[in-house]
Amino acid sequence: MDWKSLHAAKQAEIRQLASVRVSEVTPSIRNFAQYVTTHKQDLALIAALKRVDPQTGRSWNDRDLVALAQECDDAEVGAIAVYTEPSVFGTSMDDLRAVSAAVSAPVFRLDLLVHPAQIHHARLCGADAVLLCADAVDTAALTNLLTVAGSAHVAAVVAVQSEAEVEQALAAGAFIWGIASPSGRLDLAQIATLTAAIPPRKTIIALEEISTPGEYAALRGKVDAVLVGNGILDVPDVRATLAKLSR
Repeated sequence: MDWKSLHAAKQAEIRQLASVRVSEVTPSIRNFAQYVTTHKQDLALIAALKRVDPQTGRSWNDRDLVALAQECDDAEVGAIAVYTEPSVFGTSMDDLRAVSAAVSAPVFRLDLLVHPAQIHHARLCGADAVLLCADAVDTAALTNLLTVAGSAHVAAVVAVQSEAEVEQALAAGAFIWGIASPSGRLDLAQIATLTAAIPPRKTIIALEEISTPGEYAALRGKVDAVLVGNGILDVPDVRATLAKLSR
């Protein structure tokens, strides 16, 4: 996903968040980093929920995402992610709020966040982790967003697509990294290049969804966690599907 393409929609969102009261924000108590960090010894699975896939045009408008989130929670995924830009994914902050209230796993807001008010709003809606994009802001702004997230005990995943963005994220003090492909498709060569540039003790998440056991196996030892989306939206037995994927 080219997250920067959401910039115009997010500017409109920020204007609507002018009334968010920071005093109402309570710290997260679900430790996203703890649940997805494996020190590259295994792969944590992050269930990624949406109603529309912009890559394929497929939709799951009748899928009960709260029930699906609970199934994923019962299957002991590392975290549950919710895409929250309705114009692209058909899911919104209302879905994030409903999922967060229904599960025990940490909840990750998948969207472009470029302003502190968005982090506060995400936390008010139950997010335990948020996505920041190195190519969407300068280093000073990224550093500030990391500080704002940390003050609410919200984990910040910094998405990078190039070695230059890795340098920027390092300068800003990123701890959890997300590797995103400009094409929106899993790129194993790109992941190998960027993981080599990221310090070994950092947590790394592959942000492009995987769908096969082969992709899971190819990423083992290179990253800490992967996203699984379409593969669980289509099946009646989520636990069995996740088990098969991670054999």
